[in-house]
Amino acid sequence: MRRRILFLILTLLSALNCHAQNLRADYYTYPLLDVAGYYSANFGEMRSNHFHSGVDFKTDGVEGKSVVAVADGYVSRVLHSPSGYGLALYVNHPNGTTSVYGHLSRFRDDIADFVFEERHRQQRSRIDVECKPDKFTVKRGEEIAKSGNTGSSMGPHLHFEIRDTRTQRTLNIIAQGVIKPKDNISPYIMKLHYFEVDTLQGIPMHSTPQTYAVYKSGDNSYRTKQSSPIKVGRKGYFVVETSDRKDDCANTYGVYNLKAEIDGVKYFEYRNDGFSFDLSRYCNAVAWYPVQRKSRNEVMRLARLQACPPTFYPTLIDNGIITTLQGEQREMKITATDDCGNSSTLEFRIEGKADDECYTAEFNAEATVAEYDRDFAHKIDDRVSVIIPRGALYESAELDLRLSDITPLAKSVEILSPAYTIHQGDVPLHKSIGVIFTQKVDASLQPHTAMAAVDAAGNLSYAGGRYRLNRLAGRTSTFGNYCLVADTTPPTITPQFESGQNCRSTQRIALRLSDNFSGIARYNAWIDDKWVAIDFIRGRAWIDLKAEGISGNKTHKIRMEVSDNCGNKTNWEGDFIR
Repeated sequence: MRRRILFLILTLLSALNCHAQNLRADYYTYPLLDVAGYYSANFGEMRSNHFHSGVDFKTDGVEGKSVVAVADGYVSRVLHSPSGYGLALYVNHPNGTTSVYGHLSRFRDDIADFVFEERHRQQRSRIDVECKPDKFTVKRGEEIAKSGNTGSSMGPHLHFEIRDTRTQRTLNIIAQGVIKPKDNISPYIMKLHYFEVDTLQGIPMHSTPQTYAVYKSGDNSYRTKQSSPIKVGRKGYFVVETSDRKDDCANTYGVYNLKAEIDGVKYFEYRNDGFSFDLSRYCNAVAWYPVQRKSRNEVMRLARLQACPPTFYPTLIDNGIITTLQGEQREMKITATDDCGNSSTLEFRIEGKADDECYTAEFNAEATVAEYDRDFAHKIDDRVSVIIPRGALYESAELDLRLSDITPLAKSVEILSPAYTIHQGDVPLHKSIGVIFTQKVDASLQPHTAMAAVDAAGNLSYAGGRYRLNRLAGRTSTFGNYCLVADTTPPTITPQFESGQNCRSTQRIALRLSDNFSGIARYNAWIDDKWVAIDFIRGRAWIDLKAEGISGNKTHKIRMEVSDNCGNKTNWEGDFIR
């Protein structure tokens, strides 16, 4: 009864989420001036643990292109961050939408002055400020910023979104015709995979997949290279690898819509018209995660996992599971459609295998089972325990929890425990789980103790956690191997100028900040004992001397303090002339 109520709630939420706000294309203008008009990423494509929430506009390989407000409104939020969207503006519009502009290089002058004052008022280089409607009004087509490459950006571009203001649900603006790329290319279909399924004590079990090559048989049609029917089990589902292109671009893009028919009846459909951000990580369930996380193609599962809400599935019969009797032949058709309406189809036949050839899951009496809709706690041994909250798994599973056979490699940290396997890294998590190490650590190392992820070669990466009262409680959103380490190496500060250097003709000075293991957590600087703002981008810290009013044709004292995530701190002092 409880599961039925839960399903009804999810169905209602799905209906609400699938109702996309209809946008009038002529309400908005293009967000950039003086660009060729190409795109590096589209809405909804698969990223690491999230759907892409907007459209990435190319800026012709340079920064400083004019970014304009796409409609009348006011700046509702300003973000200045070393990660994420970097420098970003959020503009609310009278029609109930919000436009978002990310990875900017600088803001409009009055907004830039406000950000400068606010950073100094808070004495924080990273700020996230909401603005009142009368603070910064904008007009359609008015320049509000310059494009850039700030935050978690791999090259100059503009990340752009339109959201529903009330819900912050981000919308597919290409599918709705607000943005109209030049696109006469239908999606590509590369591979087909088939899984048989079985259920054992309520746990979904999947066979090893069978993979089938496909070829293009016509302008927009594909066939499997295997001409005879594909042998399938009693129950199973398909995974299809697809990719999209746009005219005059080498980039790959996500597929907007995927449909599957059997014997002329549509039984499965995926479509991404928009999503609220609490649903973004469900891309891990929509995709076949083990391959998707290593691929730029869309590796789409034509079935719904237990915990995945039906939000993205307008049509879903038997959760996408196909039932085929022994000797039964059926006709399959898969249609991939991009956000500009171009489609490709893959057609093939299937035939049911003999019952004794079908996949049957084997019972393991010693298996450690975690159910997707229940809290789970397990003690591996006296040192390590695992806590998995309800909703962290996309489906119930037999877990692999044990002492690992991988030996962590000590480089710049001290290893305090052996590695432990916390299930398999190719199984995704929807939210973080707890890993607790119970172990006495020398008092001198306790402030610097952390959890580390261990890869297959034994290499370590910082995974957080806090040590207290002989225990380290850590959280991770990725299964894998983990151990306990202590990092006592402080970060380094390397000025990109000589002590006493004459900087009269220099507007900015730079310093390199680096850390051996856990990464830079905090940084502050003072010039002549006055706090100054720092722009930190990909390891380099910049201080704008002109903006800070550093002048007087004299020697100025600079002091910097940097901390890493393991409690190590470095102080540096120097001077320059300006």
